[in-house]
Amino acid sequence: MQILKPSGRSVAASPWLALFALAATVVWPAADCSAQTTSELLDPWTTKGFGETVDRFSYQAQAAVDGSSATTQIFAWDSVGRFQLAPDSVLKPHLGYRYLTLNFDSNAATLPDTLDELSLAAGVSLGSLGGGKLSAIAGIGYSGDNLFADADGLFGIGHLLWERPLNKTDTLVLSLDYDRSGTLLPDVPLPGFAYRHTDDILSWMVGFPRSELLVNLTTGLSLSASYAAPMTADVTLEQQLGDGLSVFGGYSNFFNGFFLDGESREDRFFLQMQRVEVGLRYINGDMLGKGLYLDAGLSVGYVLDQSWSRGFDVRDLENIGSTEATPFVGLVIRGRF
Repeated sequence: MQILKPSGRSVAASPWLALFALAATVVWPAADCSAQTTSELLDPWTTKGFGETVDRFSYQAQAAVDGSSATTQIFAWDSVGRFQLAPDSVLKPHLGYRYLTLNFDSNAATLPDTLDELSLAAGVSLGSLGGGKLSAIAGIGYSGDNLFADADGLFGIGHLLWERPLNKTDTLVLSLDYDRSGTLLPDVPLPGFAYRHTDDILSWMVGFPRSELLVNLTTGLSLSASYAAPMTADVTLEQQLGDGLSVFGGYSNFFNGFFLDGESREDRFFLQMQRVEVGLRYINGDMLGKGLYLDAGLSVGYVLDQSWSRGFDVRDLENIGSTEATPFVGLVIRGRF
């Protein structure tokens, strides 16, 4: 389905795009496990396992598209994860992935039928430099409304990180980050920084492009928040009830850009969703066998603001559609291996 600016052009998948699709499929069995392809791939591990995954599913009720007689209903699945392959080796290799898919059941001319983003990355330690640790991440991805159909949907990923512990709880991080599918200056490697503090009560990281906060407010009550430039944010308040059960409430703002089949790489599709939700979470460390555990959360909520636009990045967007507030149901499954 062509959106907004029909080109009438049909693009066939090239042989090397097919090879990339095959490589993604080969890696995908490990993708029930998972891994981020941003600099998060090399974040400190808080567990002893070799893999961490998060799968988020949501299904929205039908909503009217503002200013028209059209309607839309959206299903989303966002899966990320990472694996440390040999943590005691010199290189400390990591693998990561992200798979995001959105399905639009809609008769709106400005919405595609589907949007997908798939990326794979590897990270390694490069050794010591200037009293700190130097690491690198390299990867490749595909983004678009017609998976693997247009070579312009391919994008590169690269991160160079330098981390220096300042004391037992604090670390300084400097980075150079490149993501051609990013929503801010995607054609330019961006310098980044972070000051990270970690302890049992309060852990936080302040910097660019990411900031995070985790506070254990009282026994069983915690607050977590994260922000990624320019417009992605999550805040969650969670209360433990006992026996692995907890209740939570949260706010999130989703913002992602996608290349479009047959369109210029400078004219992308952007989707933004602001949501609030409440839910129930259950964790059982022994339910699925020794070393594996069940961690699932079910929620209900409202999409308060949902809009889509066209442009190059967040600095130059033209709004082309939005919906009324609509309810949704969500499911989050976290894995450790």
